[in-house]
Amino acid sequence: MQGNIATHQVVSDPCAPGREPSGRTADLWARVALPAASPEPPAGPVVAPGLRLALSLLEEGALTSRAGRSHGSYRARAVPSAGAVYPYEFAVLVMEDGEPAAFRIDADRRSCARLAAGARVAAALDAAALAVPENGGALVVTLTRPWLSMRKYGDRGYLYTQLDAGHVAGNLILAAVGRGATGALRLRFPRESLSELLEAGENFREIHSAIRVPAGPAGESWNRWSVHDDTDREGRGPVWRSWLESTCWDSLAGWTEHSGSPAPRALPAPLAHVHTGPPPGGQGGLGDPSGWPELIATRSSSKAFTGEPVPAAAVWQAVSALSTPLATDLPDASPLSATLVLRSTTEPARDAVYRLGTGERQPGRLPSTDEVARACMQQRALAGAAAILLLHVPRTALAGADPAAGAENLRELAFRCGALGQLLYLGANRAGIGVTAIGGFDSPLWRTLAGLPKDDETLYALLLGRPDDSGIKLDRLAMAHAQNER
Repeated sequence: MQGNIATHQVVSDPCAPGREPSGRTADLWARVALPAASPEPPAGPVVAPGLRLALSLLEEGALTSRAGRSHGSYRARAVPSAGAVYPYEFAVLVMEDGEPAAFRIDADRRSCARLAAGARVAAALDAAALAVPENGGALVVTLTRPWLSMRKYGDRGYLYTQLDAGHVAGNLILAAVGRGATGALRLRFPRESLSELLEAGENFREIHSAIRVPAGPAGESWNRWSVHDDTDREGRGPVWRSWLESTCWDSLAGWTEHSGSPAPRALPAPLAHVHTGPPPGGQGGLGDPSGWPELIATRSSSKAFTGEPVPAAAVWQAVSALSTPLATDLPDASPLSATLVLRSTTEPARDAVYRLGTGERQPGRLPSTDEVARACMQQRALAGAAAILLLHVPRTALAGADPAAGAENLRELAFRCGALGQLLYLGANRAGIGVTAIGGFDSPLWRTLAGLPKDDETLYALLLGRPDDSGIKLDRLAMAHAQNER
């Protein structure tokens, strides 16, 4: 029997004219209906020199890439992210018309919302023991929004969020140095007042770090941006919050700071460097900082590896980038260690397991292609990796670390991993070999294959090899293949 489907829908529709919606239907509609959009003030140009500097830095260090690759709607950025999710956002604090001002950054729309200015901003900065650099400098704040990653990866998405934030924060420091301005990153500071100022509690954001960038010339990329004033909060509708996002935070309750209002931190330690110790072989560091902008702009993630050997010298050149100093407030000493499994190079005599902190070489049976695939949660496209870098810590280092006592919490350990990962990406770009990072792996198996201490946990794995651009990065699909989920 055929009929007009629209006619049948109207007749059976409980919300049709002349009918009142049932209580159940009305309740469902109330839950799925969108709130009215708040009117947005007219956009204006970016005027403050510090804001121009910060936006140029964000464009170069986080938001754009010249790698020349496209993944459908995914636009390549300057840093990698698990599943191309990018679970973080930014705020910028600068001097504007002689007083401090705070801006929330909408990277997709290339717009800035002025949240507050004057005494309120100054008070929040004082409480956080932070300051806006004088004469046109900027304070760039990274805020994480773990739900964006957790809705795909579950609780482990919180770790991926911290690793991703480490990549972008470390890259922003490198971008600043490459522009001739030595940026310094702060991870240890009281966050509560700044969280309130930046409305971090909306949708459960939390402040990750703050980067102090001294005054310097801005590029032209800020011309794409606009500013609108959002300091008048009167008349704004209720803040939308997802119950799904709230549920993600509930699963983390008791072992992470959340809702944008963490407990105060101790005052920062002296500036230190992210490092793993001098790597054996090769010249340390990324070389001349004037070449870093080009490395940042053209870095890319490998989708697969061919399985062909690569020159051992190229691997060591890539690994040598790990000794590049990054100015932070973390202590010099860290429980984090790095181990390199060199398994398929054109100089077989050098293939072995290396402890990068000590230079110790441990010859022995190296993992087979099948074992690499199994250790990478059956991501067979990565099985042909020529070398694997494992970042690992003793399990005791993950148990309630107290930064006030000098120990590192998960955010700080993951920052080191993400920053080192970004250095390896840039080092691999310089050396002309492929690289990709994964957060989903079989930690006990890697512990066995690499001969790690029995009580160590691997936080991050990065693979190097000859890239195969015809491969498919399964982690960019909707399902979390990196965690062996189907």
